[in-house]
Amino acid sequence: MVVLTKDNVMQARYTNPEQDTIGILFIDHDADGKARANYEIFCEAGDQQHKELHAAGWDHAKIDANTLEFIRDGQREIGENALGHKATKIIDERLQVTKDALVKAEAAQRETRKINEAIKEKIAEEKEVYHLRKTEGTSVLIANFLFDNNTDEAAIEILKKKTGKTGNSLIEILTKCTKEGGGNTKY
Repeated sequence: MVVLTKDNVMQARYTNPEQDTIGILFIDHDADGKARANYEIFCEAGDQQHKELHAAGWDHAKIDANTLEFIRDGQREIGENALGHKATKIIDERLQVTKDALVKAEAAQRETRKINEAIKEKIAEEKEVYHLRKTEGTSVLIANFLFDNNTDEAAIEILKKKTGKTGNSLIEILTKCTKEGGGNTKY
C-alpha cells in the first residue's frame, strides 16, 4: 500500500455525488527520490488512505474544490470538442459551397471559351467577301450588324476586318457613310 504525503499527491477528487469515493493521483518515487510514474488510486472516505490524504493537507474543502475544477475542465473539454466539431462542420460546408461555385464558374468559362473558339473558327473559315457600297442604307446595315454581333473580341475582329473593295474595314466604311465622313445620309 502507498503512503500518501504532501510530496507525492498531485490531485484528489470525489468520484461520485455521495462523496464517499476519492480518486487520488500521485507520483511514485524510487529509492533515490526520482519520480518514476504517475498513478491513480481510489479510496473510501474514512479509510486509512483517506486519513493519510487528510494528513497530507487534502481536507474536505480542498478535495471538493479540486473535484469542482475537474468537472469544469471536463465540461469545458467536452464543449470545446463539440464546438470544434461544429465549427469544423461549418467550415467544411462553406468550403464545399465555395468549391461548387468555382466548379460552376470554371464550367461557364470553358463553355464561353468553346463559343469564342467556334466564332473564331467560323470567321477564319469565312471565304466569301462582302463588298459594301457607300449608300444611305449601308450605315444602318453596319450599325445593326454591330449591335447584333457586339459580344467580345470577335466583334472587335469583325470591325477591324478589311471588307470593302478598297480594303476598308467596317469602321472605316461606316465612318464614310456618315455626314462627317462625306456621305449624304439624312439620319
